[in-house]
Amino acid sequence: MHRVMLGLSAAALVAGGQIVFGQGQGVGHDPFFDRADTGEIIHVLPTPASIRSPHDTQPTFALPSGDTAVFPASYGSGDLVNHGGPQIPNAAFLAIYWNASVANSTETSTINGFRYNTIRDQVSACVRNFADGANWDNSATDDYTIVQQYGSHDDIANNLFPRTDLVDTKATTGMIKDSAIRSYLKSLFDVGTVVVDENTLYGVYFPPGMKVSLQGTSCSAFCGYHSTFTYNGIHIKYAAFPYLDCSACKLNALTVADMLTIVTSHEVREAVTDPQLNAWYDHSGYEADDKCAWHNLYQMAAGGFWVQPEYSNGGTVTASGFTASYPHGCVVPNQGTMSQRPH
Repeated sequence: MHRVMLGLSAAALVAGGQIVFGQGQGVGHDPFFDRADTGEIIHVLPTPASIRSPHDTQPTFALPSGDTAVFPASYGSGDLVNHGGPQIPNAAFLAIYWNASVANSTETSTINGFRYNTIRDQVSACVRNFADGANWDNSATDDYTIVQQYGSHDDIANNLFPRTDLVDTKATTGMIKDSAIRSYLKSLFDVGTVVVDENTLYGVYFPPGMKVSLQGTSCSAFCGYHSTFTYNGIHIKYAAFPYLDCSACKLNALTVADMLTIVTSHEVREAVTDPQLNAWYDHSGYEADDKCAWHNLYQMAAGGFWVQPEYSNGGTVTASGFTASYPHGCVVPNQGTMSQRPH
């Protein structure tokens, strides 16, 4: 999610070679950021319609390819810049389902001939397959480890540890504010229901009919976000995932579970590379996944889950304990012929 550029009434977005001024709700009318009910800046993933230009020439879905494909950034200005902040060195992901109506939803996909029974099953399998456990080497399964080039303050491990998820029994309400999400997580920490860990991204998945409220609301202004707060001196990283059955946040060809894995991939990578919002972002304030948002979506070679490309600065980089040469732009790893571009 991208950084507020103070002093600008609207931030220019670059899409398909055209300059577009964001029209979404929130701070400065730029759809990539908003404010929480308590005033903090929140970096959101906007709805596709709020940022896509009518002059946009980049496709929503990447064509199947036997080679690593690289596409130009859609938004922002230039490469990512290291602002000195930390990364998450040994990242873990803990999915928290507000109640069973989201965890047990059957709006899932048939992938490789296998149908996941529930959203919980599909999201869990995606997280397990997202990192391949090997340092980035331009292989077909480098969906997550492309971020290792940004291990400047902290080495970024080649694993994403999937913590045991939680299905809670909270009542579905019409709306929840960001401050209430933070209070909810603190309540889980207070009683020891979930581990308190600065390396864990806590992803909270909300049920159908329950919107998340910032200045804008989910499914009209944004489809998800990541943020941070302090609990007993520990920097907690969390992400909010509304139920994406709304027209603004759902691509017709994909299921709700597919949309959730796309948004999850976006928020996981950004939380790892810019967890406290003071590390990696470009000259316009955009984080790595912002620059590639809603373009050239693809299926992972490992498992076929739908995710989005990651922006790579390119060049030969010594980071995260090794040296490697990276492509430059929005990277879709070698995916063979698995990906089928929806019509």
